[in-house]
Amino acid sequence: MDEAVKTKLAGQVETLNHRIPIPERLSPEQFELEREKIFRPAWIPVANAGDLPKPGSYLIKDFELFNTSLIIVRGSDDVIRAFHNICVHRGNKLIRSGVGCRRNFRCGFHGWVYSTEGELINVTDAQAVKDLDMSKMGLPPIKTENWNGLIFVNFDDQDRFTLKNWMGDWYGQYDGYFTSHEKAASNYVDLNCNWSLAVNSFCEGYHTMFIHANTMGDYQGGKKNPQRRRPYFEMAERHNRYSAPANPDHKRSPAEKIAYANDRPLIIPSFGMDSSDTPQGINPGNSENWAFDVQEFFPNFVLLSEKNWHIELYFMPIDHQRTRIQVDVFHYPAKKPSDRISQEFALSRGRNVILEDLNTLEAQQKGLMSGAISHVHLTQQEMALQHHWKVYSDMMEAN
Repeated sequence: MDEAVKTKLAGQVETLNHRIPIPERLSPEQFELEREKIFRPAWIPVANAGDLPKPGSYLIKDFELFNTSLIIVRGSDDVIRAFHNICVHRGNKLIRSGVGCRRNFRCGFHGWVYSTEGELINVTDAQAVKDLDMSKMGLPPIKTENWNGLIFVNFDDQDRFTLKNWMGDWYGQYDGYFTSHEKAASNYVDLNCNWSLAVNSFCEGYHTMFIHANTMGDYQGGKKNPQRRRPYFEMAERHNRYSAPANPDHKRSPAEKIAYANDRPLIIPSFGMDSSDTPQGINPGNSENWAFDVQEFFPNFVLLSEKNWHIELYFMPIDHQRTRIQVDVFHYPAKKPSDRISQEFALSRGRNVILEDLNTLEAQQKGLMSGAISHVHLTQQEMALQHHWKVYSDMMEAN
């Protein structure tokens, strides 16, 4: 590490490996094992509660991983639940796609109707149905929890983890954080790459001076930290997080001076941010020259967080070599025109930064599938990736 950079480490780092046999983990057979060993017991974030603003609000999530589709809905009792998107009569997909708001869900095949709490409430020509017990014929539920505005689901019939168990010490460290921001943009893309490669692409800062040279060239590091080494790493039982260093030597461009005239900069505040009034999980190492944090919620959710904004990244496996990536951007609520200028500037620049992060994924997939190399070699700057693959191995080897 650079002499001027005092990297603080928390958690178990001694057991991490830097040589990872990733190519052997990209096969269809391995993906079938991952489904049961990793994703079945895991709690998986699927949406933000802000996308379901009032009773009857719903969204559809196709879950190729488990060969199903989900309805995620806020019921008339204001509770958010998830159900298999299937009519119990003949197995028709109840709602084909999209988002909306309804008082109930009516199957287009034969008109059976379900409440927003999943109950079967009407059967057409019910007298023609033998042994009809509507109280036992609701939509098949999926375990669902709302954690600080993030909606998690769990497909495990064995109930190996509660969400609190799965989150560990992080469970109570983000209270009030997510509700301080409002959604500014949402985009998704399907890429020909494995889900772990996609997650890894957003969990290290080693690449920033290269991939982001034209968009965010000098936003991190500075003269005292030219290699942009992280001031803080934390390896929890399943999840990991680190803090990124600001660059106090950065000179604002004319556009930045206009966009950030209100002193609430977005994307990366190169001069550093005050995190004193944020929850414990934000800047957890109390880094002085702090820009933002990156948190990986294993297996497939990444949070980029700062005082004025956060980004939620969902990496949903389609198969062993295809991943659907959803990027949701959140900002502080705008109160005046200058806030809007700052936010639009940040969205424009941030969109290009995300595209740069996605740029190498399909090339990585092809290269690793070629068999030309048997391992990848991860540096100390890629410690979060080392941790991802350790948790991966631990879960794959568990009974």
